[in-house]
Amino acid sequence: RFEAKNGCCNCSFWSRSDPNPTQIAQAKRENGDPKEVDRISLFFEEKIGPFILNTRNRLIVFIVLFAWIVVACIYTAKLEPTTSAEQFLDENHPLQVGVTILNNEFPKTQEDLTSQINFVWGLEEISRDGVNQLLDPKFVGNANFGEEFTFDETCQAAILNACDVLKTDPDLEEFILRENGLRAVDCFVEQLGSYNVNDGTDCIAFATGSWRNEEWEVSPEDLSATIGAFISQPSCKDPSKSEKRYFKESLGWDGSELKFAGISVQSSLLDPNGVLAEDVVRVHYDKFIGVAKEFDTTVGQACGTETTMTDLDQKFVFMNNQRIYRTSAVTGSMVGVAFAFVVVFISTLKLHLALFATLCILAVLLGVIGSVTMLGWTLGTIEAILISILAGFSVDYVIHLAHAYHHAEGDVDSRVIAAYGDMGISVFSGMLTSVVASIPLFFCTLTFFAKFGTFLCLTIVLSWIFANFGFMSLLAQFKVSMDKKWL
Repeated sequence: RFEAKNGCCNCSFWSRSDPNPTQIAQAKRENGDPKEVDRISLFFEEKIGPFILNTRNRLIVFIVLFAWIVVACIYTAKLEPTTSAEQFLDENHPLQVGVTILNNEFPKTQEDLTSQINFVWGLEEISRDGVNQLLDPKFVGNANFGEEFTFDETCQAAILNACDVLKTDPDLEEFILRENGLRAVDCFVEQLGSYNVNDGTDCIAFATGSWRNEEWEVSPEDLSATIGAFISQPSCKDPSKSEKRYFKESLGWDGSELKFAGISVQSSLLDPNGVLAEDVVRVHYDKFIGVAKEFDTTVGQACGTETTMTDLDQKFVFMNNQRIYRTSAVTGSMVGVAFAFVVVFISTLKLHLALFATLCILAVLLGVIGSVTMLGWTLGTIEAILISILAGFSVDYVIHLAHAYHHAEGDVDSRVIAAYGDMGISVFSGMLTSVVASIPLFFCTLTFFAKFGTFLCLTIVLSWIFANFGFMSLLAQFKVSMDKKWL
């Protein structure tokens, strides 16, 4: 064994305790020797216990804790979903400061790109099999194409009418970006119709719209040849790009068949590099969803498939994630509190112990959430995860004191003193070591570890305070007899 090995100069750095401390304690117990009590245990038994049993002191404790809970509730109600992308580095880190300046400090100009909203026909629900954006952020799934999609003359005319609605509907004025005085709406059917009428690219005829007075629709028999030649032409919207490249998001040509067709508009609000609050983005989302439903009754019926509205920058996905952060955090924490109630009740078989412990855990939950809101946190991925596991961290100390109180003997006052004497030092030591362990995390560069350290320290400290002063004060105040079964 390592402790039996000698060091240099034949010196031994380890020695076996014979007898060991456990054997010594067992021998003293068998001999009836008085139990040795350390100073900290005596402090909890002789100072904290009598302090809690004093009615005046309990009133002060209740006032202080209640005032803190009220303040925490106010700030908890102010917690909002995050409106920025998750930061992996501390906000004061030079790299993060540079990224923040680039994203937020430069004014937006007309030349800046905005998110593109697409209305597409011919697509069905995306297959999400194998999607794991933590490992492969670019893979969002495989497209499923509608077998009923038909790009005939009726469908083409319906899509063109939808383009005109997006360009002229006054209700969409604040939702679609204007470029050079015109709404930024890209509709490949317009250029396809102009190309079909003029037997080639004529940007002047396209701009004036003279082609609309002709039979511009492409028949299904000529569709393959016409689109095959059309996609290689330079686009009138951007001559440096071909029609295929310019309309790559709305023209689903696979070389022999048109799989989907669509219209794209530039959002007046959404930014590929920025993140906005859920309620702001949802106004735009609801509006575009309403437009898509209107198109279902016209374009959808003409083309044989429903309208799919989406943005490829996943701003609407992030909007939905913000809602999930809020609901999952609340649901997860409530499930944790309910589970803690069940655990305490099963451990003690006393309803009042489980009820008082659960109230203290709820108070800790509100206290931690209120505290981090005071620190300026918003509800993102990290915060939602931490709040979900908060109840599990909070139950430790209160269940130790509840167990000690349950197994003590005598009346309520005697049990309170015995619980402090038995578990006071253990609970205090657990709190102290956890707090000390969390301090190095405060100085971490990575945001997750820094936030976890803050969360852990707040949870541990508040759990200890409410377990020792809140929970034990409730027991001493209501003095529920332990002789009553289940109560």
